[in-house]
Amino acid sequence: MDAKSQWLSIILIASSLGCLSGWFAALQQLQQPLARLNLVTPVFVLDRAELIQSIPPNASQDQMDKIVGDWQAQSKKLSDAGYLVIDSTAVVAAPDDVYVRHDGK
Repeated sequence: MDAKSQWLSIILIASSLGCLSGWFAALQQLQQPLARLNLVTPVFVLDRAELIQSIPPNASQDQMDKIVGDWQAQSKKLSDAGYLVIDSTAVVAAPDDVYVRHDGK
């Protein structure tokens, strides 16, 4: 084996070991946060007052039924996905990103 092949082999082995040890270290570092994350139930807040305010005053009964039906379907999808869905009247304080907004379509 010539010197060039030896250096190439050493570099390949060293980089492989470096990648493997980096992956193992990252796995060890993430084990505790991932285990803790599995204990937390994600929460979404549905703002019924905002939904009602977003309905146009001249909306027909069919339009209102569709908006409310979409809202209920959205909450059902979140619930089926494992999220806790609560109404905003039960919330004392929450970050803005947990609120589910009506898109106004």
